[in-house]
Amino acid sequence: MKAIESPLIGRKAVPARDPNIMRFQVQQILNAHRDTLINSLLKDVPYFLAYRFHAKATESELHEIESKLHKLKKGNVDIDHTYHSIVDQVKKKTITRLTNELFYSEIEELLLTGELNHA
Repeated sequence: MKAIESPLIGRKAVPARDPNIMRFQVQQILNAHRDTLINSLLKDVPYFLAYRFHAKATESELHEIESKLHKLKKGNVDIDHTYHSIVDQVKKKTITRLTNELFYSEIEELLLTGELNHA
């Protein structure tokens, strides 16, 4: 059986053998990982901005950033573009270990550009 190890949500099984069901299961695990990461960022957005961008935000900018993060949480991860490499790893390996790199890239792209590019 395949599994995904997340530093945020632990080891999650991917029991499906059918490729379509497996993709759905992987997407759900990646959603949970990203949601947990976003929840931790939402606890202290000013610190995140200072750490990652060496920047401060006004109250209205903080509200806008929090709104963008909440909106991102409501959607599914894009397993066809942004996260396709993780799906490929799950297909090839018994255990896939997640890092936060792709997740932070997606979040930073959203915050810096205001949109996500899935092409």
